[in-house]
Amino acid sequence: MARKGRHDAIIVGAGPGGITCGALLAKKGLNVLVLDKNPGVGGKQMPVSIKGYRGEFWPTGGLPVTGGAWLEAFKTLGIESKFRVSIKDIGNFYRRSGGKWQFTVTQMDPYVLPDPNILFDQWGLESAEREFALQVLADIAMMPPDKIGALDNSTVHEYLQQFEAVPGAFYGYFAFLAHAFNVGVVDLVPMSEVVRAFQRLMGQPLGYPMGGYGRMSEDIAGVLRDCGGEIKTRTRVERIIVEDGRAAGVMTRDAIYRAPIVVSNAGIQPTVLKLVGEDHFDKSYAAHVKSLLPSNGFTGCHYTLSEPVLKHGLYQVWSDDAWWNLDRQDDVKRGRMPADVVITVVVPTNYDPSMGPPGKQLVLFGTPCSADPADKSIEALWKKTDRQMAELFPEMVPAIESKGPYSGPAQVAALSRDQVLPGQGGEACGVGVTIGQCGKDKPAARSPIPGLFYVGFDAGSTAFMGSQQAVDSALKVAPQAYRYHLEKRQEAGF
Repeated sequence: MARKGRHDAIIVGAGPGGITCGALLAKKGLNVLVLDKNPGVGGKQMPVSIKGYRGEFWPTGGLPVTGGAWLEAFKTLGIESKFRVSIKDIGNFYRRSGGKWQFTVTQMDPYVLPDPNILFDQWGLESAEREFALQVLADIAMMPPDKIGALDNSTVHEYLQQFEAVPGAFYGYFAFLAHAFNVGVVDLVPMSEVVRAFQRLMGQPLGYPMGGYGRMSEDIAGVLRDCGGEIKTRTRVERIIVEDGRAAGVMTRDAIYRAPIVVSNAGIQPTVLKLVGEDHFDKSYAAHVKSLLPSNGFTGCHYTLSEPVLKHGLYQVWSDDAWWNLDRQDDVKRGRMPADVVITVVVPTNYDPSMGPPGKQLVLFGTPCSADPADKSIEALWKKTDRQMAELFPEMVPAIESKGPYSGPAQVAALSRDQVLPGQGGEACGVGVTIGQCGKDKPAARSPIPGLFYVGFDAGSTAFMGSQQAVDSALKVAPQAYRYHLEKRQEAGF
């Protein structure tokens, strides 16, 4: 097996967290090597070509325009001018149980706060219920950090149950937010996660990056290369090498690459249980890693349309019957489909027309599902989501030129996190999204093995959600890895 030159740091995986961490270390002067099994950078948000369109496998919306981890990373790397985000209003579909769909539009204007009475009207709240809902929303909006932190140990369900009478639609709204923010269920997601995201979004316009999310990872990869770093795609890491109790490099099928720092963006469970091997860790630590619960998965499809039928950039769909708790989730696994499903719809070509042929439209959509790549209910959810899309957008049906392919947990496991535990591997975000496993209990980025770090959604950050949390993790992990590099230099000097 070929032995390659020595590097200062090796990054395993080029998702948003991995590529950002690598670029930050390269900008500090380290000799960085990034290895990824995919043909490009970006992980689950890797850009794909779809019949002349450019997009992602899954709908990803909600990029903060004036703040957040992506913007901070671009500023830190000196490429703020490339942070280009398009803003469109958001369409919202909601219906009461057994009722008709109601449609509203949320303006993406930092100077116009959403009117809660629009929601209250939809929900059919009476005067006393409106006062209750308004007070709870105000308390959440103004909640100080210490009180938010205390809610790490209280689920969304438990928080709402403390009140004597919670309107069903109000409860369902927060159950929907548990899906939207954590891709989780209302009786497992901590209320602290919902409050942090809720506050982060207040008065903040949301958009979509020009060129797509994958383009942002490619811009960051450009910084890494400009600073002398190297990226090897189509290169699967089979083993992280540990010698004398320290990280020492990685092994691929064809070569061994040496480095005193290894930063894994492969997920904490695949890293500990497969790439390193649990024998290198204390038994209690390995048991804790095994116990980390995944987010739900996400499954969906894309349509290409012969004309621009949909007007908005992002659509959110939910109803009183759509949100999941553990009981409803189990019903779906047993094959009992709900009346409705939660759907997220993103229209990349509305944000950036250059991402598709002129006069046409790309529509990405999907719904939460099991994180198990082999779950039989996922195909039924595809069919249910298709039917609901036709119900919501009947004008779109005659304009559909192509559908598919469907993507879900099996594709997530193939693109990013290998399946190492039964029933897991296809999680939409990662692990550590449930009570007792996030917030102050989020796994640390610095592993028990000196020189081995984790980066990405699983560890090192409590900020916001999704790729924002992955990039924020990189902003926090890179300084830790750099300090370790300085410690090793000092140690070598004696």
